Amino acid sequence: MKTLLKIYLLFFIFLFLSHLAFHIIYLDSRASLTAYLVALRYDAATLAWVLGFPSLLYVFSYRVLAVRKYVLWIFAFLSHYVFVVLAVDLLYYGLVGKHATIELQIYFRNYIDVNIMGLREYPLAFILYAVSVVIFFILWKRSIGKEQLYGDSFPSKKWVGVGLLVFFIFTHVVAFRGGFQGRPLRPADAFQKLPQSEGDFALNGVYTTFYALFHRSAFPVQNSKESIQKARALFSTPDDIFLYDDYPFLRKTNTAKKVSRKNIVFIILESWSAKRVGVLGDPMRATPFFDSLAEEGWFFTNAYATGRRSIASLPAAISSIPTLYGSLYITSPFEQNAQRGLGTIFREQGYSTFFTYAAKAGSMGFNTFARLAGFEVITTREDFPEEAPHDGVWGVYDHVMFAHALKQMEGSRKPFLSVLYTLNPHPPFTLPEGNNFFKPDVPRSAFYNALKYSDTTLKVFFAEAKKKEWFKDTIFVLMADHAYEETKGRDAFHIPLLIYSPSLIKPRKDARLVSELDVLPTLIDLVGFGTTHAAMGKSILRGGERFVFLDAEHAGVLLHEKDKRVIAHHFGFDKYLGAFDMKKDPEWKKNLASKEFSQEDIRQMQDYIGVMGYAIRDNKIAKKRLTKH
Repeated sequence: MKTLLKIYLLFFIFLFLSHLAFHIIYLDSRASLTAYLVALRYDAATLAWVLGFPSLLYVFSYRVLAVRKYVLWIFAFLSHYVFVVLAVDLLYYGLVGKHATIELQIYFRNYIDVNIMGLREYPLAFILYAVSVVIFFILWKRSIGKEQLYGDSFPSKKWVGVGLLVFFIFTHVVAFRGGFQGRPLRPADAFQKLPQSEGDFALNGVYTTFYALFHRSAFPVQNSKESIQKARALFSTPDDIFLYDDYPFLRKTNTAKKVSRKNIVFIILESWSAKRVGVLGDPMRATPFFDSLAEEGWFFTNAYATGRRSIASLPAAISSIPTLYGSLYITSPFEQNAQRGLGTIFREQGYSTFFTYAAKAGSMGFNTFARLAGFEVITTREDFPEEAPHDGVWGVYDHVMFAHALKQMEGSRKPFLSVLYTLNPHPPFTLPEGNNFFKPDVPRSAFYNALKYSDTTLKVFFAEAKKKEWFKDTIFVLMADHAYEETKGRDAFHIPLLIYSPSLIKPRKDARLVSELDVLPTLIDLVGFGTTHAAMGKSILRGGERFVFLDAEHAGVLLHEKDKRVIAHHFGFDKYLGAFDMKKDPEWKKNLASKEFSQEDIRQMQDYIGVMGYAIRDNKIAKKRLTKH
């Protein structure tokens, strides 16, 4: 049993060091005793998840030499896996403000690209890693040679051995479940008695990735008639006609506006944090062209991404479908649900539809999802010449993509809908020559260089677009997919959003709450379609109270604008977690008393989240075939 105890101790040391590193890097103050106890609870669950089954194999293989050696090598690879995940998770948290979950699957899909990026950006780290792996496995092999294989794991007295085995299984089941409570432990439980930062300290990347692998649909579901009615009252307008009782969001929006049939160019900007945009106060002034464009269009100063990653943003942006509680829609079984994306809706109105993402086909599943959202022509890296300038990792440069898109629009049947997804700024921030705008000693200089390059490509694109005959009949939407390296509260979701069309849109700044989910119904309103859609957001052109849903991984957050305050209401899987004043407490540190708010309002918001979960889980977003109404 000594060897087994050493293995458990090794894994516990890995976990302890990861918490220590997290504390040093990310916490502003000392973690509370409660945070350490909660961390211990999750670490025990992690050990049970990872080591439980191979430990049983180890115990029962004490008489079979060959099996015992294989089991020890399983432990070796598991320890290597745990070490790598914990190290990568610390870096990942710095980028998106959350622990890794199902992203590991995405990593393995893009294994070569990600490793090339890492090798270019962190060559010394890669060399040290390779050396450490070799040393680790050499030492492990020696330890196997010294292993006493007979009589080491099972006591001579059978009743003692059976008692230890029962105790082993019992303790692992309890640890696996996280205690004796009625329902098994979940990542969200870390935040019941802890603030966001300490809850993240208590979790570890191994637990969150294992949990995500086996709990792909862990979000609230509510489908009672009363809940659906309450949810509809939150997002609907008097002009909405709901078509089916069991399809909560499927509706036809009537409009008295004349159909304009304007072209639509929807540019999704990779990693444009609102905090880093000049027009929103950043002193670096890395976005001078966008800032000037914002003065000429309808600019939203209070816009939010639904999630904190590109793969969560795309369904929200082009199909008005959010990620719920970290359960990604893309890559999940629900991805095949019937939906009515922008491509489908505009094709039905006679539009040519284009989706361009100049990364390799299959990257994050974007091209597949665009097809499901109804886009007719989908352009990826493979559609550009082999010699097209590219970053060596993800795809061709944005300026090349924009030039290609302009030719595509010019030669297309009008009107058209074109969605352009940029690649910058994104690590490894590889840019064409001549784009070193900021000195290396400037904080975030690599990011700011890539951000200004992205802004420059927009300037060139619009300069060329203005020469085209179709420009005056086009609505441009520019929106970031998510923030970058913003990990706390409001900043982690705050993004720029601009609607620009000199012939149609009057310049103004709008401080109302809006989100990615609102883009689809807004575009339908702008062109005046009286069409059927299943948007889970609300058109910006409609009046009434505004709300925004955010996926905070461990919770669903609903920003609600009422009585001149914006409140961030946090909902767990089955309970209300509290609220934060977005203006006075943008980092979400001071939980407000729930008695300040109407219980009816809280229940309505909770129902809205649960009804979204029902529509996604039970394929009740849209029908494959619509009957005429």
